[in-house]
Amino acid sequence: MTGIPTGTLKRYSLSDDADSNRDYDIDYEEELNDQQLEVVRARGGHMLVIAGAGSGKTHTLTYRVAHLLESGVDADRILLLTFTNKAAQSMTDRVSGLLGEQLRQLWSGTFHSIANRTLRREAEALGYESDYTILDTEDSRTLMKACRAESDVDHTEEHFPKPKTLHSIYSYCINTQQRIEEVLADNYDYLLERRPDIPSQIRPILRLYQTRKREMNLMDFDDLLLNWKHLLRDHDDIRQRYAERFKHVLVDEYHDTNHIQGEIVDMLSAEHENLMVVGDDCQSIYAFRGADYRNILEFPDRHPDCETYRLELNYRSTPEILELANHSIRHNKHQFQKTLRSQRPSGPPPALVKLRDQEQQAAFVAKRILELADEGYDYSDIGVLYRSHHHSMELQVELTRRDVPFVVRSGLRFFEKAHIKDVLAYLKFLFNPKDELSFLRVAQMGTGIGSSRAQDIWLYVSSKSDPLEALDDESLVESLPGRASTAWRRLADQLTTLRDMRMDPPGEMIEALLNMGYSDYLKDNYENPRDREDDLLQLADFAQGFPDLDRFLGEISLLTNVSGKGVLVGEKRDDYVTLSSVHQAKGLEWPVIFLLGLSEGQFPHHRAMEDQAGIEEERRLFYVAVTRARDELYLCHPVRAGGRGRRRFEIQRASLFVRELRDDPELAEVPWEKWVIEE
Repeated sequence: MTGIPTGTLKRYSLSDDADSNRDYDIDYEEELNDQQLEVVRARGGHMLVIAGAGSGKTHTLTYRVAHLLESGVDADRILLLTFTNKAAQSMTDRVSGLLGEQLRQLWSGTFHSIANRTLRREAEALGYESDYTILDTEDSRTLMKACRAESDVDHTEEHFPKPKTLHSIYSYCINTQQRIEEVLADNYDYLLERRPDIPSQIRPILRLYQTRKREMNLMDFDDLLLNWKHLLRDHDDIRQRYAERFKHVLVDEYHDTNHIQGEIVDMLSAEHENLMVVGDDCQSIYAFRGADYRNILEFPDRHPDCETYRLELNYRSTPEILELANHSIRHNKHQFQKTLRSQRPSGPPPALVKLRDQEQQAAFVAKRILELADEGYDYSDIGVLYRSHHHSMELQVELTRRDVPFVVRSGLRFFEKAHIKDVLAYLKFLFNPKDELSFLRVAQMGTGIGSSRAQDIWLYVSSKSDPLEALDDESLVESLPGRASTAWRRLADQLTTLRDMRMDPPGEMIEALLNMGYSDYLKDNYENPRDREDDLLQLADFAQGFPDLDRFLGEISLLTNVSGKGVLVGEKRDDYVTLSSVHQAKGLEWPVIFLLGLSEGQFPHHRAMEDQAGIEEERRLFYVAVTRARDELYLCHPVRAGGRGRRRFEIQRASLFVRELRDDPELAEVPWEKWVIEE
């Protein structure tokens, strides 16, 4: 990482701003433990605070800001950078409560909000006007679409990326500061496999996108960070002015910063070198968004004078849960060593639950949730975590059947997802050829077939005595213009092939549809196509347990209608079980956690097993999942892939992370509550 060299400029001490310290009568010794107190009262300089899970980092940051103010630092000389505006506002409010006064002058907010605040003042230095417009995601994609159409590249060729995908590629390039070729190889290799020339094809579109934004005085979300960096890097007078203004820079969740953010905070703190970064390298799990855990790991290398502090006293989890977490994360080579120590009394040992398959896993979790409710837990005390969203499908079905209220955090329920509804539309039309809505959804998947043309095709097909026989009528195909004709012929081939499979198990029909071109449709039209394909394979496994389309679609209809009546059906409006991917659960906690799918190939994810860096990030993800639990932890290992009726049963070993714990000699005497559910 580049930045301003350190060690040559004046270091600012706490009391340089004031003739005398202010007295707010804060009892730091009463409110903080010894480790937190050391951080709060530190003199300054480069400070790296390794804050373990549940160790009170927000509490520590709050009191650090209060101590700076009490020591005479003016509020407008402090910059507090966070990853959510809610976190910034919460800390500011808590500091105001401690001091008994409003802190309107404190610079506190997300990287993007502080970037915007700065750029509004300095836009002209970069060739922008101060009233530039910030594009939201939808507007950014609309502009990308226009640039794709305006460029000399033939974007009508088969498998050319959609504007949404182009925008995602551009955003990842900006946030990671990587070349297009690197980003495609790491995250969009399916594009390279289909079109090796794609880097040279999309580069002029992305350049035009940058040009058009500047011409129209626009910035997108990524430009805020990039232009803030350019402002500080290329304009020494501006950089020095802000570096002198902020006598203390504090960064929360530093392990989630990307390359640009790391450079920005180094430049902002260069004048007085009072930079405190707080984070936990063991909770860096967002590489797929561009976060770079090396920012925190290499902080002492970039700032050899830094003091390192550790917050290792955990106030969240029982000793038994922390012992598991500590022993797991020690297998990572690239980390700052630390040991979390619980400040809570002993609790029940974590339960390693060995189950027949994912369907039995769902039945166990649902049954245990009901038992916990009988024992006095609220549904809202329970979190169910998983590596990938499709791991929760069977559980969503089982909870719905048992009338257990649940929400899926930051996402749709399984059967509400667009690609699931796409595939179900094929099956619904084949089962009921009068289902116009399902037909229109399928038809509009064809390139060049919009709603109007789809309606015309439907009028023709539905007018025949047997709509399924009319799908591939040559007169229909010939009546359509070029692209629409080609697209409809392909869709008609899919539908007629599936028509002849109507007596086969529905799971086989779903797999056949994937192999006949829907897999390509996913890659052309959706983000994360491989994850979506995994969803559909999970759906195929589930469908395999039904003898025919009638029973399968009937079950799906009942499940989706029940879930459509409302998520919150418990005694209290907010009393529901939370289902969440581990990524979405970071920063949260529950008294009881169920962790699903701890089988080889599921967690860690099979694609992460290709290199050591991928395995270590997955192990950090496991660590985050375990440390969300306060009282009880259930680690679920389905032994066989798939559920009832699956044609190919595959024995799955326990997850690498479970095997590491099971084979750890230091844990040999730990009384894991090992439950084995019989056949």
